[in-house]
Amino acid sequence: MALGTTTGHGAPRGARFALSKFRPTTLPTTLVTRPELHDQLTAGAGRRLTVVVGSAGAGKSVLLSSWAAARPPGLTSWLSCERADADPVRFWTAFIEAPRAVMPGFGADAADLLAMDGAMSADVTASIANDAAGLPAGSAVIVDDFQAAAAAVSRDMADLVERWPAETAQLVLAGRSDPPLRLHRLRMASELCELRDRDLYFSLAQSRDLLANFGVEVAAGDLALLHQRSEGWAAALQMVALSLRGSADPVRVVRALDVRSYPIAEYFIAEVLEQQAPEVAQFMLDTSILGELTADACAAVTGMRDATALLRRIDAANLFNHPNLGNPSLDINSGTFGQITTKTGFRTLAGQLRLEF
Repeated sequence: MALGTTTGHGAPRGARFALSKFRPTTLPTTLVTRPELHDQLTAGAGRRLTVVVGSAGAGKSVLLSSWAAARPPGLTSWLSCERADADPVRFWTAFIEAPRAVMPGFGADAADLLAMDGAMSADVTASIANDAAGLPAGSAVIVDDFQAAAAAVSRDMADLVERWPAETAQLVLAGRSDPPLRLHRLRMASELCELRDRDLYFSLAQSRDLLANFGVEVAAGDLALLHQRSEGWAAALQMVALSLRGSADPVRVVRALDVRSYPIAEYFIAEVLEQQAPEVAQFMLDTSILGELTADACAAVTGMRDATALLRRIDAANLFNHPNLGNPSLDINSGTFGQITTKTGFRTLAGQLRLEF
């Protein structure tokens, strides 16, 4: 089901939004509640911006959805971004639509201006900020997967953040990389609330609770090893739990504890590598043989004179620093040499090794 142009004031002709775009993620029955992170998010009230930044599979959407579910009803608006939202008019039309779940008339003037001009303007930004000030006290507007639209809308979003009525509503932006919104200024002014990978990673106890929610129990030593290898990465923990559910086979436990297994490699390829520009993906593959990524070591294996800039780019995007994909076919006599088998077939990864004598 989609929202047509008749559902919003001034929505541009042709704009269609699935209703799920304005709904939080469905919470899994295996959810591990994380009240300490809920408290951190709630502490962002009164600050101009809250950001939740973490790598793929870190649990950002589930965390925000669980926080939204725990909040008083009628105070939370939700917007999920996608690639199509790289169109600024489409993104801002959706942004205006989201709070209408709380306040039906929200953004009527802003939507009319946006439809009339066919572009964002200072007037549209001011109108959105003014209407946000009229939201019920304690409201929160959550924008998930903001990285999909950030490059196209960052300038206007930065202007809106400066005008955002923090005393009334909390603005939350979540994504895989820092939004380009002059965060340093907000941080220095104590107007920024931040949750990052280090906050999102599961503790040892939370890892145990997640496995238990899947009906999986492992020995303390195995649990400690799993936590060490996964570093508390939610996606890896869930894949291990799924592979172990209903099995007491010790061999299967050992295999599941290998976080370099096919399912995780497939997740990494689809959610990380294939989402990157070709030069970034190739750099990550070339440097995956390194135990530690330094500029000199990366330059040595890639042949790049200045690997520092790309390392900074990868770090800013919260990409994995050691993509050890593991378990490719290493039989040089085989037609599948260098390939990783996934559910969708073979995938070939072109890497390189440079030896200097």
